[in-house]
This record gives sequence, structure tokens and C-alpha cells, in this order.
Amino acid sequence: MASAQTGVEHLQFQAGPYRITPGANLILLQSNKVPKPTQDGYMVRFQPNLVYAKANGKCCGKVPMVSRIHLHHGVWLSDGAAGEGEGNSYGFYPFAAVGEEKTIFQMPAGYGYPVAAKDAWVLNYMIHNLTARPYKVYITYNVDFIPSTSPAASKITPVHPIWMDVEDHNIYPVFNVAQHSGVNGKFTFPDMANDPYGNRAPLNEFKIDHPGTLIATAGHLHPGGLYNTLDLIRSGATPSGGAVRGGEPNSVRLFRSYAHYWDKRGPISWNLSMTGTSKDWHPEVKAGDTLRTSVTYDTRRASWYEVMGIMVVWEAWNVDRGVDPFTHKVDQTGHVTHGYLPENNDNGGSYSLGLSTKNFSTCHPKQVVIKGFIYKPGDFTSTGKNRCVPTITQGNSLMFDNEDAQGTPKGQSPFLGFGTLFNPPAWYTGSIFHSITSCKSPCGLNTGISYPLANAAGFDSGQLGPATPASGSIDWSTPTNLKPGTYTYFCRIHPFMRGVFRVIK
Repeated sequence: MASAQTGVEHLQFQAGPYRITPGANLILLQSNKVPKPTQDGYMVRFQPNLVYAKANGKCCGKVPMVSRIHLHHGVWLSDGAAGEGEGNSYGFYPFAAVGEEKTIFQMPAGYGYPVAAKDAWVLNYMIHNLTARPYKVYITYNVDFIPSTSPAASKITPVHPIWMDVEDHNIYPVFNVAQHSGVNGKFTFPDMANDPYGNRAPLNEFKIDHPGTLIATAGHLHPGGLYNTLDLIRSGATPSGGAVRGGEPNSVRLFRSYAHYWDKRGPISWNLSMTGTSKDWHPEVKAGDTLRTSVTYDTRRASWYEVMGIMVVWEAWNVDRGVDPFTHKVDQTGHVTHGYLPENNDNGGSYSLGLSTKNFSTCHPKQVVIKGFIYKPGDFTSTGKNRCVPTITQGNSLMFDNEDAQGTPKGQSPFLGFGTLFNPPAWYTGSIFHSITSCKSPCGLNTGISYPLANAAGFDSGQLGPATPASGSIDWSTPTNLKPGTYTYFCRIHPFMRGVFRVIK
């Protein structure tokens, strides 16, 4: 979408190159010289992407197919005081975020995020390498920028980001959604979760401390996601005048950011665009109001593991240019921030691989070893003595051991803190995480960004590895309550990996 503002400079930045090892799936931070504007001014548009490095290591090559290289997330943080952010701040606050849906953010005309030349930026990134070979990539971002020296800057009202996250203040803010959970094929987190936050205060709420006007937002979710919802709670207030009631008492609906799936098969892939607010979305908020966010997933098709629900909400502090959302209907119209992306062409699930375990013999191993991106024994591609179906009796477990990852060294925590992420240890960066995730037999459709689906018995090992985002363990055992039958599974991180085991009486 072209910028509607005047005096704009079109800047492109490249962070990297990042060498992503075979099977990489790590949370990492770049804190040194993250590229940014070198003069004071206002950011009015932000368009992220992921590209290969060229043969000489320079930027910028082609955009990778999502089925091969996957941008799980990129989060940009700043210490800039002029655009001070709220909701998740530890000295540095997040102001922009992207997942594989690659949402483009466009400020309404007349508003901009203040950036100072002296500000420092940090990039928190997680790139999946779904292949068994290394690559070098760059995270790119096009920024429309109005320098403070431009006459147009005098007409810009500064805005501040509010980070809204259903699992706020967590390094890896994810949760799981089980197939067939929720109501009528939909599961909303945290509303339908069983004690989602324990004894903690709700992580999905933020109390407004600066009165002003909200001017823009859009959602972030994962495959299977349907929409992100933003409500406003005001003590003692009752919606009137056409205001849409929210999900909580004394609340109104501010916006619902929908996922538009370009894959006609529906909500099962990253082939999607999110809707953002219209240019005249201007609900006013008061100090003491509470913003609340939730996210809703489809549960008819599959289970969805390690999913997210995030919204960045932009507020103009102490600015009165909108409507009271409790007495007026707020414009709920949304627009997709971009169209179909060609890197999503490989949806998968369009043909059978022709793989069958019917001719596999029966074996009774003590454990299945995962090594070199193969489940041994029981992998669909197994040969020789590993071409057999591991078989256990009902009530017992089959152990899996991920030898592509390293165990957590003695005395080390299996969970990384923010400080450790700046300088990750070798036992973390050298590990390849894998999962054992159930899929409906025969689990033999071709791999893409939509398939396989976690649409079977409901077991999932989590990511086996030494630290976040992994479980902290390289071992996992199947549930003891599995009924007799043949179970197929795959690796969520490397979906070309497929395996089988059997439970007998």
C-alpha cells in the first residue's frame, strides 16, 4: 500500500546475514547495530520480509519459499524515549512485530512513530530452517520515514506502541489448542482455557495510564487462527449509542483483526493476510481503562501447537480526536494489509507420497532414536533393520531420544533468560529440535505450509531440545493411555519427517 503522507523517504534496511543451520529453530537476539534511520523523524510505514543472501553473502537474493525457510517471528525493540512503548517493557520496548504472514503496518495520515538518531534497536528473531542444509538469510524491512527536518514533520502527531499479547511478559509467549476443544469448532484463549494464568494477574490486559486516542492496530496469529479481538473495559460503563458489547462486563468491542486465508482449503497454513484498522478508527481511551485481547482458533481440522495471539496498538497520548467507544459505534471495518504472496505457492497436501508401512515388519525396540532427521526405527523412509514398526503393549510407553540435540549441561537451566539470549551457549546453538506429533494415518500427503496436519490421537512431545523454545529435555515417552492401533506422526519443525509405531493388547 502506497504511503498517503507527504515528505516521505523510502528506506530499506537489512539485518543479517544470519546463518541458519540445518533444522534451525532457535530464539536469538541481535543487539549490535540493528539497522535503523540515522536521523530524527517519524516512521509511518513498516514492511518486513525474509530473503536469501546472494552467493557473495550480500543482500538481497530471492524470497525463500515458506515451506523451506520460515520466519516464525521478528520483534523490533527500542529504547527510544520519544516513542516510549508500553505493555512489555524492560528498558527496551517492542514496537514492531512480524510472523510468516508478513503484515504491513501503515500509519493513518498525520501520525507517526518517533525515531531518534540516538535510539538503539534490538531484533529478537526466530527463523525455522525446515531443510537439512544450512542457509544464509537477511531479515529486511522497508520503512517509510519523514525526517524531522521535513516541513511535513510539523504536521505529524507522535504515537506510542502498546504491546498486547495473550501470553505477555513471556520470552516465548505460546500456548496449545487441542482439536475439538472449545465451542462449535472454535477455541478462544484465554477465555476457554483452564486456569491460563494461575495465580498471576491476567497477562492479556493492559491498564491505560495515558488518556488519548487509539489510531491503529492489526493482529498476529498462527495457522488455524481465525481472529484477534481487542476490547476495552471501563469500570461502571454501559455500552450505548450503537457501541458493540465486548466479551467482559462493562466492555466494548474495539476491533477484530481477521485472518484472510488465500488457500481455499481454509485456516490450515501461513498463506494468510491479517486485517488492520481503517484510517478513521479513532476510539478515545481514559486513564484507568483496560485494554483486553484474546485470540480465536479453529478446532475442527487439527490441533495447533505453540501458537500466539498478539496485537500492537498505537496510541496518540493526550490527543482528543476520536469518539467515546462506549457511546458511539467504532468503525469495525478492516482491510488486509497485503495480497497473496508467491512464496506461499507450496501449500502441500495436494497428492499422496505413495509411502506405506504395510510391508514393514514388527520390531520391539527399547527406544526410537532421532538422528540425522530420521526416526530410527519406524521412519517412513527407513531401510534395512530400521524398516519396521516399533510395537509396544497397551499401557506401556515408547521412548524417543533426540540425538540431533544436546542435553542441558549439568548446573545449567533448561530455560534461557533475556540475558542469555544475547550470547547463547554452544549447546543451544548446536542443537536441532524435533517433535513427535500425531497425524491421521496414513499421514502421507506431500509436505508444504499446510500439511501434515496434527489431526489424530492428540499426542505431541513438544520440541525436544535443551532450552526455549524446546521443552528442556531431549527425551519423551508416548502416553500410557493409547488404545491398541497403529499411530503415525511427524515432526512439526521438519514436516518431511514421518514415522509410525503400534500399540497392541
